[in-house]
Amino acid sequence: MTTSEAFREQKKNKRSQRKATRIVLQVGIMIALFAALFYYVFATSSSEGVTFIDVLTNIKMEYLLLAFLSYLAINVLFTIRLQRVLRREGIKTSFTKTLLAQYAGMLTSDVTPARSGYILTPVYLRDQGVPAPVSLSGILGIQSVEFLIKVLGGTLALIFLVQMVPLTQEILILAILGVSLMLIGGIVLAAMSWSQRVIGIVQKITNHKLLKRFTGGLMDKLEEYAVNAKKTRKAFPEILSLSFACWIFKGLEWFFLGLALGIILNPNFAVAWLAFFLIHPLVTALGFAPTPAGMGAQEWGIVIVLQLFGIASVTALSFALLARGLLVIEDLIGVPQIVKTSSILFTKKKNQTNAKMPVQD
Repeated sequence: MTTSEAFREQKKNKRSQRKATRIVLQVGIMIALFAALFYYVFATSSSEGVTFIDVLTNIKMEYLLLAFLSYLAINVLFTIRLQRVLRREGIKTSFTKTLLAQYAGMLTSDVTPARSGYILTPVYLRDQGVPAPVSLSGILGIQSVEFLIKVLGGTLALIFLVQMVPLTQEILILAILGVSLMLIGGIVLAAMSWSQRVIGIVQKITNHKLLKRFTGGLMDKLEEYAVNAKKTRKAFPEILSLSFACWIFKGLEWFFLGLALGIILNPNFAVAWLAFFLIHPLVTALGFAPTPAGMGAQEWGIVIVLQLFGIASVTALSFALLARGLLVIEDLIGVPQIVKTSSILFTKKKNQTNAKMPVQD
């Protein structure tokens, strides 16, 4: 082995060690969050008089089925949205195969930090001959619109909570601060989608020597966002309308999950649905915590918010676990696509390796 090969191998081993360390750390944080959450719930459940057995034995299966169907509708709309964006690039795809790729991307996101695994969806579209740069650009453009919608939803949720439930002065201050920061972030991201001048201003701010050490690769991410948002700008109306429809179905999914567990946040069913409709984007922001798909952090958020409405901690935790489990179970539809893609990639890599091997006389 030459010196350069040894150096590359050493560098590769260091990267692998760092990656393994990050994974162990992320799993450790997740376990700690869940341990603290279960300890908190069991510590408070004795005074509430509700047990997990009480909750599980009284689940209404018809509403649970409606929640599954709502999530199915969301993935169907996600698939149509992706197809529409690709069609604007002159690429036609099969609905069934794209739906399987969608589920595969969602399943990958279920087990990766900050749900970053969804970015692998272009890989799962390869069997349809979709160029990876095109599909990646479309997905990032879609995600940029998704983020703006979540900013809007989270902002409205905070305002809704202030109106509907009693909040302490400290929580109120945090709510106002959160609304302000989310609004500023949303306005900046929207402006970056349309103006190169705004990108330049943000770049100057983030590259300042006092901020650069804290922002790290933030500017690269923002520029990536802006470039891909511009590529899908013509499809914004379609992306926006379909994303909003997905948000409505997500509210229905959580509403039906609540009904399955006997959770009614308001006697008026319309207001009860509106509560779940608004709470979801606020709570799912915790999905970007440094654990696989925000596991642990998101469940804490759900429990805390539902307790504000007077829901028992055991029931709130049951809702959080069901909401997580529903996604993972239905996303298993994407397993065949993951297996198929992995097989194709493995075969391709093996053929390339064999082609590079010298022929023996």
